[in-house]
Amino acid sequence: MAAKGNVRLHREFGVLGVALATGMCFTGLGAAMNSIKFFDRAGLGHEGRAFSLLSVTSIGLFAVLFAIAIVKAKKPEVHKRLLLVATASLLQAAVGRWFMLLFAPVQAAAASGPMPPPPMFVTVPPGLIADLLIVAGMIYDRRSRGQVHPVYWIAGASVLAVQLLRVPLSGTNTWMQIANWFVMFSP
Repeated sequence: MAAKGNVRLHREFGVLGVALATGMCFTGLGAAMNSIKFFDRAGLGHEGRAFSLLSVTSIGLFAVLFAIAIVKAKKPEVHKRLLLVATASLLQAAVGRWFMLLFAPVQAAAASGPMPPPPMFVTVPPGLIADLLIVAGMIYDRRSRGQVHPVYWIAGASVLAVQLLRVPLSGTNTWMQIANWFVMFSP
């Protein structure tokens, strides 16, 4: 819409997008809290809390990138790239589900009770695959503009850093305390 000159319509749909993104953030945090409680009931509380770092940081990173994109709406070169990176940052879970379906279908089908969440390190490959969307944007920039826009370098590096730092942080006492704090606020 905006690329074709219809900025007014783009902004009107943008208001809907802000509402949707806000709802996604609250829903995502609620789902993370519910998954912690689910794993608590199954006797897998520690594992559930460790894995909840993925959901909480995904939603947090998306919220930050999306908010900056909205603030930078008057700079379309920054705005559109931030929205692409924000979208890619959320795709890790979806790609991870494909990994589970392709690489562990028997285990998923044969489970008689709740399966424990996987260790955090298995989330890295799906994250790297989702990051290919950012790489595609970088390649497009390089070919069309002659250089990669700094937003891709900064925001893309932030996404990658969060994806990699989740692994060592997921089992720390600090994260466990934060996860417990989140659970205190859920019904």
